[in-house]
Amino acid sequence: MNTLKLTNIPEYAEKINYTAFINCYMKEFTNWSRYLGIPKYDEAIAKHLQKTPTNLHIRIDFSSIGCDVYVPVNYFSESGRHLFDFPVLRRVLETDEVSEVDIYGFMSLTAEYARGIYPDIDASTILKRLNNSIENLTTYLNHLAENNKQVNAFEMSFIEAEQSLILGHILHPVPKSKQGFNPEDLLKYSPETSGKFQLFYFLINPENIIEKNADGRPITKELGEKIYPLLDKEHKQLWDEFPDYHIVPMHPWEAEYLLSQENIQIMLEQGIIFALGHYGEYFTPTSSVRTVYSETNKWMYKFSLHVKITNSERINLYPELHRGHDISRLLKTDWGKSLQKDYPEIDFMVDPAFIAVTFNGKVINGFNISIRRNPFQGEDKNVTLLAALCQDGIFGQPSRLQNIIEQAAQDLDLPVEQVALDWFKQYLHVCVRPIVGILNTYGLACEFHQQNVMIELDKKGFPAKIYFRDNQGFFFREGRKEMVSKALPGIADESQSIIDEESLAPKYTYYLVTNNILGVVNALGCNRLAEERKLINLVYKAFRELENEDETGLVNYIINTRSWYTKGNLITSLQNINEADESLEYPAVFLDTPNPLNKYFFTNKLIKPETKETVYSRYFPEENVNISIRPFDIDKDFEMVHEWFNMEHAKPFWKMDGPKRDLELWFRTILPSDEQHSFIGYVNDVPQFSFEPYWPMRDIVGAYYDALPTDYGTHFFVAETQKDKKFSFQSFQVALDYIFSLPEVGKCIGEASVDAVPTDRIITRLGYTREGVIEMPHKTAYLTFCTRENYWEACPESRLEAKNA
Repeated sequence: MNTLKLTNIPEYAEKINYTAFINCYMKEFTNWSRYLGIPKYDEAIAKHLQKTPTNLHIRIDFSSIGCDVYVPVNYFSESGRHLFDFPVLRRVLETDEVSEVDIYGFMSLTAEYARGIYPDIDASTILKRLNNSIENLTTYLNHLAENNKQVNAFEMSFIEAEQSLILGHILHPVPKSKQGFNPEDLLKYSPETSGKFQLFYFLINPENIIEKNADGRPITKELGEKIYPLLDKEHKQLWDEFPDYHIVPMHPWEAEYLLSQENIQIMLEQGIIFALGHYGEYFTPTSSVRTVYSETNKWMYKFSLHVKITNSERINLYPELHRGHDISRLLKTDWGKSLQKDYPEIDFMVDPAFIAVTFNGKVINGFNISIRRNPFQGEDKNVTLLAALCQDGIFGQPSRLQNIIEQAAQDLDLPVEQVALDWFKQYLHVCVRPIVGILNTYGLACEFHQQNVMIELDKKGFPAKIYFRDNQGFFFREGRKEMVSKALPGIADESQSIIDEESLAPKYTYYLVTNNILGVVNALGCNRLAEERKLINLVYKAFRELENEDETGLVNYIINTRSWYTKGNLITSLQNINEADESLEYPAVFLDTPNPLNKYFFTNKLIKPETKETVYSRYFPEENVNISIRPFDIDKDFEMVHEWFNMEHAKPFWKMDGPKRDLELWFRTILPSDEQHSFIGYVNDVPQFSFEPYWPMRDIVGAYYDALPTDYGTHFFVAETQKDKKFSFQSFQVALDYIFSLPEVGKCIGEASVDAVPTDRIITRLGYTREGVIEMPHKTAYLTFCTRENYWEACPESRLEAKNA
């Protein structure tokens, strides 16, 4: 099955974890940029970059701790999860000494840098968890190779798909960390190794049990009838002695943990509880580890598990138990029947029952059990966990998604990219409109992230239906509280499941779009099945079609905001925050990250031109000059521009004077970015000026006003100093002619320094209007706007140029 020697698996596991870690870093910190090519004036790093397999690197600016880091990029993703080559290089800035840095060294650098922002960081805990994650992944990969386990087949059963998520959470720094399991536990209780085990059963005084079942009989009664005949003689006699006591199942690892706790030992001494041991059928873990499945049982049990899996101990909190019970009851009302009739694309795997155990009036979290209907009992459906479907290929094999798309393309006799785009359109069809509709009409919100969503595939391998599971993730928006409460009075009292409208859009966007939909975009892109820009445009259009129907603000937030609020798994881990800690008001770190859907309005011709030839020219008969522009060519133009920026009239405003090495670093990070580009302007074939269009959605200025995705701006510099040769006004016109020739551009903005009086005079003549003053870190500036109409009104001849173009 594998193309690696087994001796290489530990190294392979480390690279997989390293990739996840770097991606987390790039999502949560801003001191990085893309770095293009091999530098001419930085020989120390140049000779090392020449040896790496790529022309593009991620440069991380750790200058505050005395170094910078270079990561070779194999695939740069529009959706934000990239693929890398290795080794990673670290350069000490003081000495220019360059060396390789492994994942532990990079984690130590990260912790040292992050302490400047988050002072309470202690690297020792996350380093242990990082090592645990790599060791566990090595175990799983060895098991995969030795057992020739299939994880990428076209068709897979529910449990095969659940247990195929070998690589783990693709945006978590310790994706396979399971602190609490010893090596034997790891093999026995991990889905990756398809472990099987009997449940552990307790006999408990009913006065200490809270249980509900929206589907009918108490589960303990049902279990009692099933387990009693299987008990040994001693335990049957015990139960006969306490006939009113109820039997309660438990994950065997958690049972051992509970039996070591003082309050449980007191309950044992007082005869409130009896430990019976392992009985009954064998269960196997699903992808969540603590939820277990048997193909012969109509229930799946979601246990509490005091194992720290990735960020937190996996504990069922008491209010969360009620959410499953509430939604199960609610779906049986007219409200629920109507919802399911209107949106058959979404199937809810509900947890209608739960069991909790108390002592001295307090709920014991370790005993909290959520009990889920098993819709796959005896069913032969091609249902797959979304996270597993989006998993990268392993051991050089194609990913499952790649196999599905390529098989469909072969069956349909169509190009692979066309099938990939059609497949994604179908996914959006069963996902976007139903979920937004349910939220608006019925007020129901669900945490539709990758590990809560399963997709049923039809015979062609296309998405047919979505299953949502994990009742901890059910919420109701404030705007539909009255409707929901009328359908089922008191529904949110115990479950605490009403969410205010203001915080709904950021929370929902993270789960539904960042984690779910863009995860599919990324998987299709990383597998080179379709261009991510095309997929992102489809996502934008799917939500844009619903903008006028949405009353919640969700769609507006998704398609129009500059940044989204997303979870920071790395910073949460660095601070050793346990997300299951009930005492924490904010149990995870959330951060602003750029909105990828803004790319719908991105114009490559301004920011990522694919040519170095002339893109626009214009003759000015009155002045008898021809002015033309072309994109900057670093090999041809660098020395000239360096000379320009070191001119005396450039220094005060541009502040880009200095050694060539520094300016080259700036250009090599700007040219591959989405932020800005540089163009060279010619007057009668003599290079005389530069202008730099920028996109406020990625440029710093966009944070200082209500930027729109269609906004573009430009910096403008004239190198010529002789007044009769400058032609500044006409040169700026050529820049604006070109900018406004592009349909993606709405308005052009400016933020020239308040001291730049000549610039202010020129842009006023060009139709810019002053909107206010903004205080930026490096200057105080006038914020100015210029629309096409204002520009053409100020310069009518430019309107004629546009018409004749």
